[in-house]
Amino acid sequence: MALEIERKFKLRTPAILEGLSGSHFLQAYLAKGAVLVRVRVSQDRAWLTLKSAPLSAATRHEWEYEIPVADAQQMARQPGAYALEKTRFFIEHQGHTFEVDRYHGGLEGLYTVEVELPSEQTAVDLPDWVGEELTGRKGWDNESLARVGWPE
Repeated sequence: MALEIERKFKLRTPAILEGLSGSHFLQAYLAKGAVLVRVRVSQDRAWLTLKSAPLSAATRHEWEYEIPVADAQQMARQPGAYALEKTRFFIEHQGHTFEVDRYHGGLEGLYTVEVELPSEQTAVDLPDWVGEELTGRKGWDNESLARVGWPE
C-alpha cells in the first residue's frame, strides 16, 4: 500500500513555464465513497487510481494501476463521471520535482503546483514562483475542481 504525501500551492506566475513542454492529461472521476476512483489518460498510457480519505492534510493511501487507454477512455465517458483536462510540467528544484498544472476548459487560467514528499516532516525550499499554500483546503483538490469548478 502506497502513501501519497504531497503539498499543493498556487503558481505565482506562469512565466516559469515559458519554453517548457508538458504532458496533456484527462482526469475523470468515477466514484467517491470509501475511496475516490479516478482514471487518467496521457497520450498512449492510462491509469486507474484509488485514493483513500485523507489521513492528514497532506497524506492519504493511493493505489495506482496501468490500464488500457481504450478502457480508461470508455470509463471517462460513463454517465455520472466528471473530468478535467490539464497540462502538467515538471520542474526540478533543489532535489524535489515540482509538478505545475495548467488547467483547460472551464478552469482556463488556473495554475497549481504540487510537490510529493517522502514524509510530512520533509523540509522543502520553495522556489520564488510558488505562491500561497493550498494543501488540505477544500475546493482545491483536483476532484473538487473537476466536480465544482473554480474554488471560491
